[in-house]
Amino acid sequence: MSVRTKSAGDILDSQCTRCRVLTNHTIVALVDGRVARVKCNTCGSEHNYHPPKEVKSPTVRRPTATGVRSSSPAAAKKDTTPRYREQWEAFLEGKDSSLAKEYDMAGKFKKDEMVRHPIFAVGIVTMVTGTKMEVLFTDGPKLLRCGK
Repeated sequence: MSVRTKSAGDILDSQCTRCRVLTNHTIVALVDGRVARVKCNTCGSEHNYHPPKEVKSPTVRRPTATGVRSSSPAAAKKDTTPRYREQWEAFLEGKDSSLAKEYDMAGKFKKDEMVRHPIFAVGIVTMVTGTKMEVLFTDGPKLLRCGK
């Protein structure tokens, strides 16, 4: 079987610089038997030849022997949770959690005040700056919006 060489006037696929997509192009110039310039059959622009980009296949991640990667951020976060839980329990020691103020984005809060959040449950305000406050919950501190 013979392989046909490309010549000026042949049509091929190329990455168009104006359309920014893969379209049909007509070969305008060859240098040393290689395609040098092409003309887009869609928009009519003439530019250097840009071969079609190869489609990358997605890589499959394989689990480690233990099933958990030690360098992942999730693993590091789980390690710090018991420390936050201890701090949270120390703050709430001797306090009645039923007296916690309901969280409201426009509400005004003070440091060391108990807050009841609809998702994170009861927490303690550890810092208030402008319209944001840091609240310590059992799973760690969260930055929440509050009124001035």
